[in-house]
Amino acid sequence: MNKKRISIYIDISEFLATRNTTGIQRVIRELLLRILKDRFTVKIIYYDEGFKSFVKIQSDEIHAFLKDVKNYQFKLPVAINIFEERAENKIFFDIDSVWNAGASRVDLYPKLKKYGFKIFNFIYDLIPVLFPDYLYEKSKLNFPDFIKAVYRYSDLVIFDSLSTQKDFFKLKEDLNIIRKINTDIVHLGSDYTLYPDKQKHPYEKLLSQKYILFVGTIEPRKQQLEVLKSFEILQEKYSDLNLVFIGRIGWDVDEFVNKIANHPLKNKRIYHLVNIEDNILSLFYQNAFIVTYLSNYEGFGLPVVESLAHSNITIISKNSSLNEVGNKFVNYIHHDIQETFIKLVSYYINDPNAFHLRKSYIKQNYKSISWNDFYVNLINIFEKFDIFTVLVKTEDSIYNDAYKQ
Repeated sequence: MNKKRISIYIDISEFLATRNTTGIQRVIRELLLRILKDRFTVKIIYYDEGFKSFVKIQSDEIHAFLKDVKNYQFKLPVAINIFEERAENKIFFDIDSVWNAGASRVDLYPKLKKYGFKIFNFIYDLIPVLFPDYLYEKSKLNFPDFIKAVYRYSDLVIFDSLSTQKDFFKLKEDLNIIRKINTDIVHLGSDYTLYPDKQKHPYEKLLSQKYILFVGTIEPRKQQLEVLKSFEILQEKYSDLNLVFIGRIGWDVDEFVNKIANHPLKNKRIYHLVNIEDNILSLFYQNAFIVTYLSNYEGFGLPVVESLAHSNITIISKNSSLNEVGNKFVNYIHHDIQETFIKLVSYYINDPNAFHLRKSYIKQNYKSISWNDFYVNLINIFEKFDIFTVLVKTEDSIYNDAYKQ
């Protein structure tokens, strides 16, 4: 496949709507920073409800936006008709949370195929269909139709983990879909691009203290409430220990929010921080005593690899993709969350030698994947696709290949 003759279209409608820089939006941001410098013809677009059409964003504006995601205002948009775009190899690459986008994929994908596009998808997880109670109503309603459109029209589906790939094939089987689909796996990066920030921050004192760190959107699936309850027991014995949550408020977490808001240790030993820039987030990882990420299900688990990249002792759940991502470098909790969590934290507090040996082991042996690695692996899959179109892999061989990696 000749890079010079490819046009890649990437819809960032939901990225613009949320203006977040974590999770899916971090993946998009790191991709755009690299793909815009490559030899492809890349067209960054979003769906404009006013025009009822896609709008193309100029490359210089994308760079400005990525430097100031929260505040950058785009110039007056100009609608384009992507179906009239002329290119020999046209790829429509969906890597955003497009199931909630204005342009429904049920209608868009067949039209793209009619006009000669190949459709590539990046799937992070199957939570909206496997665990719909964990999500907003909008995603619960929209995702099933989106994933059915993927099964029907996608030319290539890329996953962030073997776990998610398995879930995808299992759902495909449950839906009695027999169409063969090309797939591959690319693990996400553990670093992130930092822009210089000379502004002072108010966290110097907190960063110098001993704290447990939990990074992630506050939501029932991630069990921050269980960690908070565990810490309430721990803090009675360890007076120098603190707890820091970093992440925006999700949904259905009223009990957690109220408990934090009215807690006597709020902003004394228990902290909940939002809108933390990556520069500051990196400092919190660097200085953490222990990092935890107790989730009931993950498609990947970015905070786990971000923590390990900083050689942190990391306590996580053992389910879905987390075993794949954490491997032998984390401490797992299978059951009895509060009891096990308290025992693990107490162990590392009471045995400094064990703590330092574990940190040293992670630092010496954990091989982190960078976002540059992620990008190279992704593009290599794109380049292999002309082979895949000739010989489609069977689902069994895909599993075997993934295990060999």
